[in-house]
Amino acid sequence: MFPHDRLRVGGGLFGGHSLNASLVSAPSAEIEHTQADFVDALTRILRIARFRFRHLRCSDSREDAICETVALCWVWYTSLVRKGRKPAEFIGALARYGVRAVSSGRRACGQERANDVLSRRCQRGRQLCVSSLPKVFIPHENVFEEALCDNTQTPVPDQVQFRCDFAAWEQRLPLAKQRLVKGLALGHRTKDLAAEFELSEARISQLRKEFSADYTAFCGDSTTA
Repeated sequence: MFPHDRLRVGGGLFGGHSLNASLVSAPSAEIEHTQADFVDALTRILRIARFRFRHLRCSDSREDAICETVALCWVWYTSLVRKGRKPAEFIGALARYGVRAVSSGRRACGQERANDVLSRRCQRGRQLCVSSLPKVFIPHENVFEEALCDNTQTPVPDQVQFRCDFAAWEQRLPLAKQRLVKGLALGHRTKDLAAEFELSEARISQLRKEFSADYTAFCGDSTTA
C-alpha cells in the first residue's frame, strides 16, 4: 500500500516533497477541500494516537507524541492527495504508521538524535531513565546533592576524612547538641541559636569551642586507630 517502508528525513514516507511545497503548488480550493477532509479524519487519528500512547506517564510527553502523530499524518495526507490517492480510505493505517514512526523518534520536522540522552529514542534504545534532581537537600540522604558538591578549596584528603568522621562524631552527641551542631554548621548567628536553645550567647560560644576541640580529638583518635 505504501511505496516506501521507511520515512525519509527531509521528505516523507510518500515522497520527497515537503509540506509547504505541496500546499504552495496546490490551488486554494484544493487546499481547503484537503483540510476539510483531514479535519473529518482527525477524530479517528486522535483516538488511535491516544490509545497507543496511553502508557506514557508524563502528560506533556504524551500530548507531544500525539501532536507529532497528527503532524506526520497531515504531511503524508497532503502528499498522497497531491499524487491522486485517497488517504481517507485507509486513515486508520496511516494513523498507526504515524504512531510507530513517532515511537521510533521520527518527527514532522527532523528526527530525534540517537545519542541525545534527553530524547525518548535514545532512552528507549539504550534503556536509560532520566529524572530530575531532588529540589530539597536532605542531610546524609541526598546522594545526588553530595555528589555534585564541588569543593576546590579543601584538600581532598581532608574532604574524605570529614565525610567519614563527622557523621560518626556527631552520632556520639546528645540530640540537642546534634541540633546545635547543625545550626552552627549552617552558619546561624550566635544570638539566634542562643534564643532557640534558651542559652546565653557566651554559652553558645563556649560550646562551639568545645565541639571544635572534641572533633579534633576524635579525628586524632581515628587517625591513630
